[in-house]
Amino acid sequence: MQILKDIYLVSGLPYGFHPNAYAVKGRNAVVLIDCGLDERDLAAIDTNLQYWGLADLPISHLLITHAHFDHTGNAFTLRKRGLLTVAGPGDAEGIARGDDRTIRYAYGQSFPACDIDITVQDGDVLNAAGLAFDVIHVPGHSSGCVLYRLVLDKRVILFTGDVVHVGEKSDMARLGWNGAVDYDRAAYLCSLQRMAQLHADVILAGHYQPCLQDGYKVLQNAYMRGLMELR
Repeated sequence: MQILKDIYLVSGLPYGFHPNAYAVKGRNAVVLIDCGLDERDLAAIDTNLQYWGLADLPISHLLITHAHFDHTGNAFTLRKRGLLTVAGPGDAEGIARGDDRTIRYAYGQSFPACDIDITVQDGDVLNAAGLAFDVIHVPGHSSGCVLYRLVLDKRVILFTGDVVHVGEKSDMARLGWNGAVDYDRAAYLCSLQRMAQLHADVILAGHYQPCLQDGYKVLQNAYMRGLMELR
């Protein structure tokens, strides 16, 4: 499903899957943001890349928002295809080891451990397929959660993973699950406070629907929810 010019939802709720995965068309290549849980999600990703005319382009990078299985389960398979994997501090190690930071215990199966080619830090700028993704480290939901910020056609787009989801109303927020081994309530609240100061037009989260305008309102509402729920 095309969301914006050159941005596509290639797996997720409209296709009957809970975790979202996105594709961004860059200069002669495609960048994926998260990759779903298992082979069914991967089949949806491949089908939608084909449908939207993106399958003829190489996938240069997989940008992982956080280590959890439902967002990283296909990383190993995709990396074998030749793309570069990218993840934040701490989470990169968890994915490479396939340990409990991937919340494998929530799925009752082993995680297909995957080496991470690029471990990003707060403030990094990742250049992929001719696009510049700013990296913002927002720990709490996991220790290495990162946002990827992209400016495209004068719109500020935030890929927020599970740190902030869009609520039932477009200016409302949902917070992420609190069952991870490295979940940190205090760090999460600090991250939400920081995010509330960011400008965003578009919020593309790890689950549920997108927010396509005034995304900063979702970030501000997320901090308010955090103050009520996390203190």
